[in-house]
Parts: sequence; structure tokens; C-alpha cells
Amino acid sequence: MKMNTIFAIFVSLALLGLPGLSSAGITTFSATDDGVYPGPWLNSATAQANFMAAAGGFGPLNTITFENLPTGFYTPFSPAPGVTVMMNASNYGDGISGISDTTFGQLYGFNTTPSGSKWFGFPGSSYTSGSATFIFAVPTYSFGMYLTGLQTFYTTSLTESFNDGAPQTLTLPVTVNGGAEYFGFTDNAPFSTITITDNGNDGYYDYWGIDDVTYNAVPVPPSVWLFGSGVLGLLGWRRFRKA
Repeated sequence: MKMNTIFAIFVSLALLGLPGLSSAGITTFSATDDGVYPGPWLNSATAQANFMAAAGGFGPLNTITFENLPTGFYTPFSPAPGVTVMMNASNYGDGISGISDTTFGQLYGFNTTPSGSKWFGFPGSSYTSGSATFIFAVPTYSFGMYLTGLQTFYTTSLTESFNDGAPQTLTLPVTVNGGAEYFGFTDNAPFSTITITDNGNDGYYDYWGIDDVTYNAVPVPPSVWLFGSGVLGLLGWRRFRKA
């Protein structure tokens, strides 16, 4: 292959901006509405809008509202096609644990879906932390959610752990007086699982929940197909010149 053809291929790569060729990067979006219940949660909604605008650049977005699931405490469950959730938490009943449609106010989990009623709670107990793992059949480049009912009195930190080729852990903000907050991130590298863990505070663990989980799944980035077509075109042109 001649040098000018090789150069043309590398130019095509640079113009397309393939995620795999750029340095891996994580961008976070977050805001809190401390103690606010019920909504609107204006700060959180702004963070959600900014996250969705950025995440949409990686492909179509899907949002899990949990409205399609029966109320109850069970694991694993599938809230959307290609998504499985494994829960590690104690069962304190509707309004605290599992898929709930009852709420006890700003200090516990609650629904954030407009015109909805259900949300996902996974509290801990005095001995174990509450956590959940989302497993994606097709890797995603983003993950965002509303967090509800968190209090610093019971939660030292909340973390999201995943592997995008290297182990990653993000520390999420925690409200002082419950209410709602939004947290999301995008990643140039895809990941297939994400685990959310409440790390507790001096042996105590919060009652809290999540809702409106947004992610995207792009089997093959469109730029890959464009790049492949460009390479085939260059090779075909080279053969035509030889002929």
C-alpha cells in the first residue's frame, strides 16, 4: 500500500473522531435539591437536561421509570429489554425496599417520573449496605438517574463502580436533608455493568431510592461504518488505478 493511501486512511480516522482512538474521558453532571419534596426539582432537572444532551451524542437514549414492573421486593429483574438488575438490600416492604408505589416523604425514596408513581428502593440495614448492579446486554456510554431520600447522617458516600477497560469508581453527592438530586455521566469508552453502593455512616445505612434511569446502547458507532466504507473506497480506487 502506497504512503499516500495510508495517509488518507489516517486522515479519515481523524475526521471521524472514533471514540476508540481518542483518550478515554468521563464527564459528570450533578445537582441537588436538598430537602425538596415534592417537586419540582429545578436544580436536578437542569443537570438531567445537560446530561441527556451530552449522552444523546452517543446514540438513542432509553429511560427506565420502573412503572412497568409489579410492586414488590425481588431480584433479579428486567426493567427494560437487555437490562438486568441485581439487588443487594434488606426488605422493609413497600415504600422502602424494591419496586415501590408508596412514599413516606423527603427522607425516604420516592417517585420522580412525571405522572408516575413507582420507584426503586434498595436500603441497607444496620449491618449491610444497600446496593444494586445494572447489567447491560449491549454496552452503554452513559448512565444517569435521580437519587431520592439520601441523608449525610446515614450515608458517608455513595459510589458508582464500573469497568470501561480499567476499574472506575465515581463518588456521588449526598443531600443533607433528603429530597432529590440528579447524577449522570458519559464515558468515551463503553461499559456493561454498573454497581451503585451506599457506604453507610458508622454502621448505619440509609433508606433511599432511584428513579428515571437513563442510558444509551449503541451496538456499533455509526462512524465505524463510515470509516469502513471509506477504507473500502480507498482500496477500490487504488486497485482501479493499477488496472
